[in-house]
Amino acid sequence: MNTKDNIRSQNTDEQIIRAVYNAVVFEKKSLSKVTVREVCEKAGINRSTFYAHYMDVFDVVEKVEARMSVDLTKAFLDAVDAGEHIDGCFIRLFAFIKEHKDFYGFYLNETNKTGVIAIAWNLIRERTKDITPETVGSRSQEELEYSGAFFLYGITGLVRRWLAGGCNETPEELFAILERQFDPERMKAISF
Repeated sequence: MNTKDNIRSQNTDEQIIRAVYNAVVFEKKSLSKVTVREVCEKAGINRSTFYAHYMDVFDVVEKVEARMSVDLTKAFLDAVDAGEHIDGCFIRLFAFIKEHKDFYGFYLNETNKTGVIAIAWNLIRERTKDITPETVGSRSQEELEYSGAFFLYGITGLVRRWLAGGCNETPEELFAILERQFDPERMKAISF
């Protein structure tokens, strides 16, 4: 494929993504109600062109999800590679999410799953696979897995709430909120 075709293909891809995004975000349509026909009309393409790029509308979102996951993970791991402390890593991650808040707001609310964050989490876990239960104070591998699940769903909820509120807090302030969730004194203060 020559460069001209690659550029044309990339432009078509962006038109398709934009059409799906506009239907869901600006027209407030549920993703399940967005049709390929509608996307083709908005993107100014025919159905065969759409199907040359994607299987269906959900495939559009899944492929964008995969791309965004890689970029999100890169933001976090670049901080790790630069020798930043964990707070700097999460601040970069939150800054990336804020920079792409339209996508993350749509994605996390439309799909109601951990999606992008889960994919990024798994990529980061691959990088940190040498961490043992003992190094993080867990009693077993099973407990470490519970901690990972708690953290994944907790951070997804935190980010979802932040996006719903318009990302009013800075990435630094959001990290401070996250950090306070792990304060043991806080748990002792809760009584029913």
